[in-house]
This record gives sequence, C-alpha cells and structure tokens, in this order.
Amino acid sequence: MMFRMSILTPLTLIILTACASHEASLPPERGQSMRGEHLTEGRPIRPGAGDSFTRAARMVEAEHYQQALPILRCIAGQGRGYEIAQYLAGYSAINMSTAHDTPEILRAGLEHEGFERLTEAANAGWPAAQAELARLFFAIETEDAVKEAAYWAAIYRRNSRDRAYGLDRLSDSIEAGIEAWLRSETYDAATLRAAGFEIDHMESIPITPQCAPFLRTVSPRQSRSDRNQRPREAGRRGGGGRQGGRSGGVVETD
Repeated sequence: MMFRMSILTPLTLIILTACASHEASLPPERGQSMRGEHLTEGRPIRPGAGDSFTRAARMVEAEHYQQALPILRCIAGQGRGYEIAQYLAGYSAINMSTAHDTPEILRAGLEHEGFERLTEAANAGWPAAQAELARLFFAIETEDAVKEAAYWAAIYRRNSRDRAYGLDRLSDSIEAGIEAWLRSETYDAATLRAAGFEIDHMESIPITPQCAPFLRTVSPRQSRSDRNQRPREAGRRGGGGRQGGRSGGVVETD
C-alpha cells in the first residue's frame, strides 16, 4: 500500500530547477514575455517570496498539503512549463490520502488524483515525478505495479535533468528491489518500453474565477477586502491515468 514519500528537495533547489525548465530555451508562446515569464493581466509572474507558487511550495515543505493543493491545482492548470506545480500537486494529494485526519471517504479520490497528476508531470518529463512513481508503484507489490515501477525507474535514469544538478532521487535499494522482484524477461520488457518513451507536454485549461486570484500578481494598491476574498478551493483537473509513454517530443537524455 501507499507509504509516506521521502522529504522534498530543499525549497531553494525546487525553485531553481523550476526556473531552469526547458521552457527557457524555447521561443516565447502566446501569453509569455521574451524571458519566458507567463503574463497575467499584462504583468510577469516571477518566482519569489510573495508569489502563489512559492507560498504553495513552502506549504508543501511544511506538510500543509491541504492548504497547498488548491493553489497548486490552479498553477498546474496553466500547462506546459508548470510541470513542477503538477508534481507538487500530485505529491500533496498522495500525502493527503494517507494522512490520519483525512476522512476515509476522500482517501481513494485523493490517491487517484495524486497518481494522475504525478503521471502527467512524469509524462511531461519532470524527473522528480518519474522517480516518485517508481517508488510508489514498487510499494504496491503486485506484478503489474512493479512492472510500472521498472518502467518509470528506467525513464528516470534516462532523464538528464537531475544529473545536471547532481541529484539522485531514486535509491539503489529500490532499483535493486524492482529488478529482484520481476522475472528477467518481464524486467527487460519494462525497460524496453521505457526506451520508447516520448514527452507528452501538459496542456493548459481555462482559468476559472476560483483560480484567478492565484494566477496574478497582487498589487499593493488592492484593498484588503479584495485580498481576503481569495477562495480556498479549486476544481480538480481531469484526465490522465496511471500509464505513461504517450506521444509527443523526445525525452532529455545524455
């Protein structure tokens, strides 16, 4: 069954890796500045102490998942370039699904949402999500799940992003356990499948009124009453599943 995931990368490194996203090397898309900053109401949103993403990331670091998840859902809904928000949203949902104070009726839905969001971030090439899926599927301890663990572990090993920062999020013991659990032909089939992995970029969804306050820079001139009217809940993003490897671009490799 599920287990509590390992401690997140320190917040400063999370933000640095987010800023070093592949988006920086691409031409700006509609709604972006030349520096790749997404614009809302004509103003760039930059990572910093006061922006919604940084506040949500600090909440996750402090294990305040219930407060972070609605914000991260909204930020992840902006699509390509926001893979880290999708990863943190999935991470938060999974942890909420096992929290002692989560009502039993909500646990399965949160677990499903967590896997969906982690899978979407992993399919988009985010390495932390790929490593997390390998750990989570291995913990389920069924043949189908461990095959998925082998698949995501192999994809993670082919992804050069973490290595560029000297990071290794997947322990040798888990990788050895995956290989020992599966028959050699099953393991080889999973790694062969991983060799054909292609990036599937995240798509954006329309901004809802509930999400709008999280996706704009708050002006100091705004009234206190306006700031206090920020909603606490946001709708889930649908779609996705637990299987990876959909078509798109090519994953980063050496």
